[in-house]
Amino acid sequence: MQGILNMNACISFIEPEDEYLTQDSVRFHERLGYQKVAHFHQCGKKFNRWYDMIWMEKMIGEHL
Repeated sequence: MQGILNMNACISFIEPEDEYLTQDSVRFHERLGYQKVAHFHQCGKKFNRWYDMIWMEKMIGEHL
């Protein structure tokens, strides 16, 4: 009814996992049907470390 057709998620990411961040959020969104559409390297800093950011997207409506 509101015309929302895409769902997006921006997720902190590191490989391999560390004591502050796992890949659970990525796996959670994948199980919900999201797909990775972008990967930005070392663009977010927390806990005095640099982390990647991943954008994931899920289409929930038909684009006419």
